[in-house]
Amino acid sequence: MAVTETTTTSWGSRLGSSVKGVLVGLGLFILGFPLLFWNEGDTVRTRKALDEGEGACVHVESIDQVDPAYEGRLVHMSGRADTQEVLSDGQFGVSERAIKLIRTVEMYQWEEESRSSTKKKLGGGTETTTTYTHRPVWSSQVLETPSHPEPGKDMTNPGAMEFESDETVAGTVTFGAFRLSGSQIASIGGASPYVFPTNWVCPVAKCVRNGSVVYVPNAAARNGSESNVIRNVVSTPMIGDMRVRFDVVRPHEISIVARQYGDTFVKYTAKNKKSVQLLSDGVKDADEMFATAQSANTVKCWIFRFIGFLMMFFGLSMVFKPLSVLGDVVPFIGTILEFGIGLVSFVLALVCALVTIAIAWLFYRPIIGILLLVAAGALVFWLKSRRRKSVPAPEPGVTEGAA
Repeated sequence: MAVTETTTTSWGSRLGSSVKGVLVGLGLFILGFPLLFWNEGDTVRTRKALDEGEGACVHVESIDQVDPAYEGRLVHMSGRADTQEVLSDGQFGVSERAIKLIRTVEMYQWEEESRSSTKKKLGGGTETTTTYTHRPVWSSQVLETPSHPEPGKDMTNPGAMEFESDETVAGTVTFGAFRLSGSQIASIGGASPYVFPTNWVCPVAKCVRNGSVVYVPNAAARNGSESNVIRNVVSTPMIGDMRVRFDVVRPHEISIVARQYGDTFVKYTAKNKKSVQLLSDGVKDADEMFATAQSANTVKCWIFRFIGFLMMFFGLSMVFKPLSVLGDVVPFIGTILEFGIGLVSFVLALVCALVTIAIAWLFYRPIIGILLLVAAGALVFWLKSRRRKSVPAPEPGVTEGAA
């Protein structure tokens, strides 16, 4: 059963909110410029650092001993990351010799979703109809109790998890004759499900294990205040029930690119002060690791370009918003203005973003920046020439502008 709510907003209230949003929009628009400029520079610096590192990197065949000949150099090694530490979770009686022990907790809770539709009214006001739907879901986040619960139904969420997600990490991880630093240990992945021993007994009352997942009934069921009817917590969960999954990162082969420093590794600092340190699960050669790092750098660059463009677009949309609200006194006029404002904001944001990126490239990579600006100028010239050709010439004997 869905819950529907209808609200109305006056034209004056909408106009006031849009005027207040102008400053926020202007701030978003302005902040887009330094973000795009910084992103281009950081991408170039990272690329140069990786290129320098790839040229300086030397492959070391064996990790069985520390070779002083490679002291201070950027090295590439592959071998087994190992530990003798036994990591344990006392609350659930889980333990294993591992690099990481990961506990992920989810709770069965009510989730509220809303869908809204807004109609413009003559005079500039709006009428918004919002439909709220609810469903129970497993979530690793604590969800708030629905603000619009269904009539006659208790939709109260617990508000907190009795057991929380956690990660235990080994303090000492060896790599042949070397030791890995905390940041390097944190970068090790390759988690797999924990295998429960056949004699495992859960310290938490009434919990049930299903494969690598432990289901924990809610507090009311465990302390006896819930109905005495026996239920299967796996197939028939109730609000407040939890499920706990355990994963472990066991000792395995890894590859590392870093600067050798005694019997451990530190980041390599390039000439431009950018740091280089790569770690991958499995046996990977240096070329593959650097190629992956360059690809990640490119993806990061495009993500921030998109974010910067969106900041400019939404910022300009908010700056021009009062115009469409003024036009909403007659709804269809406001709709036309809103479409036009969106189009203008998109074009202006795109132009500003491209020019900012071109200027950044002009600063960091002059040749490419000049080529981009030349290409942009050629495009503008072509568009103007096309426009002139599209204007029909006056007929013979007719003076242009004559009555």
